[in-house]
Amino acid sequence: MKLRSRGCNVYLLESEKHAYLIDTGTDAEVVVKQIGELDGIVITHAHFDHFAAAYKIQRHFGCPVYIHPEDEPFILGEKEFIYSGFLGFIAKTFEKLFKFRPPENVKNVFELKDLEIVHSPGHTPGSICILKDEKLFCGDLLRGNDKLKLSLKNFCYNYEEYLRSVKMIINYNFKIILPGHGKITKRAKLEELLEKIP
Repeated sequence: MKLRSRGCNVYLLESEKHAYLIDTGTDAEVVVKQIGELDGIVITHAHFDHFAAAYKIQRHFGCPVYIHPEDEPFILGEKEFIYSGFLGFIAKTFEKLFKFRPPENVKNVFELKDLEIVHSPGHTPGSICILKDEKLFCGDLLRGNDKLKLSLKNFCYNYEEYLRSVKMIINYNFKIILPGHGKITKRAKLEELLEKIP
């Protein structure tokens, strides 16, 4: 279920046993009002617009935050990403102005045994996708719109590796794509996009 959010798309993934939040956006209050219980927060990658509200949300629910180990130093503030170009400069300026605390109780995302986690590096070293019930929660691997789009090169840690991840993900079984930004869309849109990537 897609929640109201700021910064990025935020999804609540519920099953009979668990409720997970996929990404948090930047406004904890907006997200918390829409959730009854929460067992964990899964961060698709360590860009601040996807985890800035994690600390406040996890404090409210008393739940851990799960992330790929390669992105853990970035979410904890031990390392910083370098963005390129004018858009990258704007994003970095906003990130410095926006006050947020790193989350606590951070765990390895591969400890989650009831979700299929796919490492899809390139946008960040530890970018992941989550597969559940033929749905692909893909963070910033793809951007939803009338036409599915790639992430901007300015924000990719390694663009060649990123493109390899985009091509790789089609090998998995899903029908619906739930991106970190833009509209929810169908697998066919990815197949169309891949035809244009050399």
